[in-house]
Amino acid sequence: MKRTLWNITLASVITLVAYIALYAIWGAILSELENPTLKLFLIAFMTTVAFGFFLLYTSKIRKSVGEDEVMSDYKDKKYTSLVDDLKLIIKREAKALICVAAIVLICFVLNTFDRLVFEKKTIVSFPAFFFAPMCLFANFIKIPFVGYLLSAVSDCLVYIIFLLIYRKKKYNYWMHNKG
Repeated sequence: MKRTLWNITLASVITLVAYIALYAIWGAILSELENPTLKLFLIAFMTTVAFGFFLLYTSKIRKSVGEDEVMSDYKDKKYTSLVDDLKLIIKREAKALICVAAIVLICFVLNTFDRLVFEKKTIVSFPAFFFAPMCLFANFIKIPFVGYLLSAVSDCLVYIIFLLIYRKKKYNYWMHNKG
């Protein structure tokens, strides 16, 4: 579980750095949009996609863990469909998905506590800063819990989609170069 938490934290921090570094570019592109709600949605969506990619990178690509998992899962059987692979992913990634949702929930609690008790950001919600890229839909939706819930679901869904694509590509590469 420590490795999972570390990978999620690292992916979130990398996404935060990328978000800050690319904000000038995103801001310039999105400044043409006159609808602030659409602008917030696009920023939240792009950041969620970036987080999903960086989570895939930190947890599966960086140390070839994902490739080893694909080889282990399909050494004795054929890859049949994304749906069947999704079942394997859900079993294997359940802890990571629960951890992502728990982190977003903890950020909600910390930020809500600050907002209700102090009416501003304080040291209480400081840890949530490092996980801000995971919670950006909370800025888009004005009902806080719903925004955080959408963030958690989106983070998990994007990660699963990236993982499905990655595993399919690795399987195809492995089968093509096997013999």
